[in-house]
Parts: sequence; structure tokens; C-alpha cells
Amino acid sequence: MYACACPKRICSENSLARVDLLRGVYAFSVPETAARSIAWFILLIHAGLGVWALGGFIELAGLNVPWPSVTNPELPRGLLFLRWPLIAAAAAVFIGGYASRWRLTPWAMALIYGFMAAMCAYETFFILTNDSRFLAMAIEYTEYALILAFLFLSDYMRQRFA
Repeated sequence: MYACACPKRICSENSLARVDLLRGVYAFSVPETAARSIAWFILLIHAGLGVWALGGFIELAGLNVPWPSVTNPELPRGLLFLRWPLIAAAAAVFIGGYASRWRLTPWAMALIYGFMAAMCAYETFFILTNDSRFLAMAIEYTEYALILAFLFLSDYMRQRFA
């Protein structure tokens, strides 16, 4: 890991200086045990997303399933061809990236979450009709923001993906 010795963390290597400057201002440190627990919780969430996406793919294929539908009946079939691959990608990228220590995992997750957030906004404003749709969107966006903050700013995750 790169360590800058100057007091303001501004170095001759611009890209590294920007990262150190960002870290100096915005990074947070959580005890390693707590950070590992948070990371495992996020892994569990993404494993659940993977199972959910698998169920969605099975339903999308038109197969009879023994469980209650995981697909919102208000969503058009065409949108589900985007929804389930995005959810599966989020699961696969996070789990695979964490396991392999892929350095681009935080950036890939930011990209996937961005697409998922845009899809959520479209669904919320133009398709869904339930009264709690805006609350659900706010919760979803908060989850994305908290996970991305942990990925980009926690010392534990920064070291894991270094």
C-alpha cells in the first residue's frame, strides 16, 4: 500500500496523491473484526440477491415454480430481461470480486448499482402504483450508498482491494 510522508499528503505521483488526499479527508477506520463482520453481512446480502435472481430467471423462463412469485406482477416482462441480469451481476461481481480481491470491485459495484438505481427510479415513477414505492426507493438508494461508502472508504476494504 502506498504511504505518503508529506504532511498534507500531496505527492509527486498525482493519482496516488488523489487517493491519499481522499483517504485523509474521507476514509474511516472500523475495528477489523467489525469490518470483517460487515463484509460478511454484505456477502450474505449478495448471496441472497443471487438466489433471488436465480428464482427470477426461472420464473422468466416460464417454468412452474413451487414458491410464491419473486417477480412483481406490475413489472413488464421486457423490463425483467434487464432486472434479473443486473441483480445477478451485482451478486456475482461482489462475491467474485471479494473472493478474488479484484481491485476494481468497488468501481464495478458503483456502475452496477448506478444502473440498478436508474431502473428503480423508472419503475417507481412510471410503473409501480403501491403507496410505499417511494419509501422502497429511498431504502434501496440508502443501501447502495452505505455499501459503496464501505467499499470505497473503509480501511479494511481499501486494503482488501488494493
